[in-house]
Amino acid sequence: MRRRVLPRPPEGTHASGFDSNLPLPARFNSTSCSTEEAAALERELLEDYRFGRQQLVELCGHASAVAVTKVFPLPALSRKQRTVLVVCGPEQNGAVGLVCARHLRVFEYEPTIFYPTRSLDPLHQDLTTQCEKMDIPFLSYLPTEVQLINDAYGLVVDAVLGPGVEPCEVGGPCTRALATLKLLSIPLAGTRRPAAATVRTGCGPTCWYRWRLPSSVPAASPGATTS
Repeated sequence: MRRRVLPRPPEGTHASGFDSNLPLPARFNSTSCSTEEAAALERELLEDYRFGRQQLVELCGHASAVAVTKVFPLPALSRKQRTVLVVCGPEQNGAVGLVCARHLRVFEYEPTIFYPTRSLDPLHQDLTTQCEKMDIPFLSYLPTEVQLINDAYGLVVDAVLGPGVEPCEVGGPCTRALATLKLLSIPLAGTRRPAAATVRTGCGPTCWYRWRLPSSVPAASPGATTS
């Protein structure tokens, strides 16, 4: 299949974050939050501000992709470092990961998706179709040899578990994937706190991080921490 080249977003919109016209609470742009605060904010957006589920998934996925572009700006990365593995679970956080991958593709990164337990939810199916139409490859399996992943990708985005979801609830393939992610030496980011993180890290407004920054990448953005 011939690969289609997508146009780059107009100057000023590339990885620009949320639309300033959206009626979001002021604290949505804070530099840190706890898991409980994030859950409360999500409820407020859904119940008080009348955001729809799909709209919220789109916002979170876009914000996660933007966070990656700010900490790993494309001009500072080698060709290999532009490759991003997005690991998605079957719950809502997996849908956020699919949106994140789609935006990373538009932002000219090279995402690949591992989605071992596909949800029958129509939103997940629609987002999967969108990623496939954008020629984002899907892995049929995740190598158990960690070094193969370290060599193939510059970054992993963990979108497996959402708040309150335990590994046992997402099935064996996702549980095995999380065990593999814990052993990686390449940077790990999460649309929530990465389920594969072995230590508690900081919380930014859009993404959790656990990494050792490459020497070619500038200091981490606000809210991000290193380990």
